[in-house]
Amino acid sequence: MIGQELIQKLESIHNQTDSWIIKSPGRINIIGEHTDYNYGFCLPAAIELAVFMGLSPSNKFQINAWDRKESWNIVDTIRPDWAVYFKAILNYALKENLPVKTFSLDFTASLPSGAGLSSSSSITCGFLYALNLMNSWNIPLEQLTSIAVTAEKESGVEGGMMDQISIFNGSKDHALLIDCLDWSFKKIPILLANYQWTIVDTKVKHKLIDSDYNNRSRLCKKIANKCANYFGIEENLRIVYEQYSKEEFGFLEAQEKNLLSYVIEENDRVKAMTKSILSQDISSIGSLLFSGHEGLRNKYQVSCPELDFLIDFAAKSSAAIGARMMGGGFGGSSLHLIKENCTEEFTQEISQAYRSKFGFAPDVYKADISNGVELINKK
Repeated sequence: MIGQELIQKLESIHNQTDSWIIKSPGRINIIGEHTDYNYGFCLPAAIELAVFMGLSPSNKFQINAWDRKESWNIVDTIRPDWAVYFKAILNYALKENLPVKTFSLDFTASLPSGAGLSSSSSITCGFLYALNLMNSWNIPLEQLTSIAVTAEKESGVEGGMMDQISIFNGSKDHALLIDCLDWSFKKIPILLANYQWTIVDTKVKHKLIDSDYNNRSRLCKKIANKCANYFGIEENLRIVYEQYSKEEFGFLEAQEKNLLSYVIEENDRVKAMTKSILSQDISSIGSLLFSGHEGLRNKYQVSCPELDFLIDFAAKSSAAIGARMMGGGFGGSSLHLIKENCTEEFTQEISQAYRSKFGFAPDVYKADISNGVELINKK
């Protein structure tokens, strides 16, 4: 309902015959965290929570962030933090000599920012998709995905391609089993009878996230280099996973062993989760979620007290089947699989417990699985 209201507000302004209204979803990741930049497997899904954009021809470039009450004219040298995602796409167009009609753009969201639900990728992909339509670039989705991945690196986060693939290719009621080596994917039916995927947003974002996220990415590249030298192979952790996962890795330092162990185990969890979802093995799904979180907490070490509290609460709740932290870590959200007839009760109980512990309540959302980025209307 919130999304529809936002669309109507945008339509009231962007109502010309050549106006465009775009919906760009966020995403959850069922399992497969920090595996995309390690050429592994992951299982994300686009969700109904989204960024909405209205775009119309204008006599000057202007972008307005309704939720932040901020604006940016692209000639301004001082710009809001969110403008980096728009700027990166415009830089690409300039570099490739692509035509860009002058436009006025308004954007708003039902998708929370800083919650580990890929709001930055949603902006990047949505804006790129909008310009592709408005300017008749006719760039196919596969190439748009690659452009978005490259553009988003301008923000300074050294991530992979999971978010962009899921946002461009999401399918209602399906997750995408992504092979991050070649970017191929399979659609996996994700609806589980009598159960609801639920997001709990900690509403915290520890300042470590950008530096420590990049630190993990760089350490994994270092591990791949050491493995390549030791085994005489290409510098690629996918090869290590497929051919050398049973090795002792005595040539690695303790932290490096933990990181590699997590990546290997998480790839196995993605495969096991896919089988469990297809067979509707609810118990196994829950166990894999909890196991994934333990790996992120103890081996990859990207959790935080707020996330651990939510997962520990879920482990003791009769309403919860499983849970794990989601996203880069150090804050953001956790993903929970809840008995459908207990969602209201669970929401109240986990919110009260979290408030008692940390002094404020989390935000809780249903994770309804949606299609990828789409044109809502063309006047």
